[in-house]
Amino acid sequence: MLPADKAGLVVLSQTASMILLSLGDLGFRSSGIRLISLAEASTRDVVRAVTLRRLLSVLLVGMPGALICAALLADDVVGFQGLVLLILAYLPYFFATEWALLALGRTGKVAAARGVYGALLIALALAAFWLNVELPYFALIIMVGYCSFAIVSWLFLKDLRGYRKRAQHSVNVQSELAWSSSVALAVSFALNTLFHSIEVLMAGAFLGELESANFAAPFRLIFSLYALGWILTQYFSPDFARMAGKELTAVIPYLLIFSGYGVIVAVVTFLVAPWMTGVVFGDAFPGAGRVLQWLAPTVLLDAMVAFLGTVLVMQNQGVVSAITIGLACLVSAAVFMLFGELGIIAAVVAKYSAYLTLLFMQCMFMLRKPLISKK
Repeated sequence: MLPADKAGLVVLSQTASMILLSLGDLGFRSSGIRLISLAEASTRDVVRAVTLRRLLSVLLVGMPGALICAALLADDVVGFQGLVLLILAYLPYFFATEWALLALGRTGKVAAARGVYGALLIALALAAFWLNVELPYFALIIMVGYCSFAIVSWLFLKDLRGYRKRAQHSVNVQSELAWSSSVALAVSFALNTLFHSIEVLMAGAFLGELESANFAAPFRLIFSLYALGWILTQYFSPDFARMAGKELTAVIPYLLIFSGYGVIVAVVTFLVAPWMTGVVFGDAFPGAGRVLQWLAPTVLLDAMVAFLGTVLVMQNQGVVSAITIGLACLVSAAVFMLFGELGIIAAVVAKYSAYLTLLFMQCMFMLRKPLISKK
């Protein structure tokens, strides 16, 4: 529906939005899940504290980071303005409280909130076929979707009896969520955002807006499949938080779940890649189907690193998480520069190098120190 340049902006905006969503959170969401999982009686205080901190961090850290990303990806002022418009549409996400529902084990309500969000997105997307839409309409779709997600998740949470009870202060919420104690998790989440977007950013900086969009388009499709693995990590996060002191064998059932998901989705993605890119992009991004097939095995790698990384975060090992992800980002950047003359192929090789490095380091840590002893 959009000309190639504006379609490219929509694709590239998803990379900029990742910067916004992760830097704007600074690890507070995961800290909130961990605290509620360990001390449900403090749910109300945790939700208030986390929401306030997320709103402050998105304004002070997330938005500046996303704007810098937009400046790297856009070739001109008009493109930058379009990216900024799309980035602003993601702000309502920081009012959502579905993470508290997850921590309380209300996964059905989380699914319902996501269902409302998804239904609105689909309805607005279908309406675009009958309307003469421009770029602002796509920003409207994003904003309406996240507004609905925030409102529905909040309505579900406030009706829970446990949330309405007077807080018993079973944990020191202000101390646990102090800005200073969240630094490690904040760095970890910031680096995780960079980990999932560094190849797109480097392609934008060294290969140009069009070439980076040709890589980013199939990568955004594969990233949507990564999100399914991320949803699994969110579902099991409370279990990971309560693993303290257990043996390494405790992770085996989860390892089978995540690896099984990764293998199945990777194989299916490889088989349907040409058809999928044709349906979604038409002929807007030449070679997208081939690039998607190259990237298909990374679904398995992402599932594994998401699983191991979430275990580390839920065990309050933000420093370890930050170090492993940071080194993987450096490896990706080095490989991209080494093979930069190969264009998109350099980005693909860099992506695999980053995943394999991160997976190796996570496994080494888990084997060296089976989970974490209770504090």
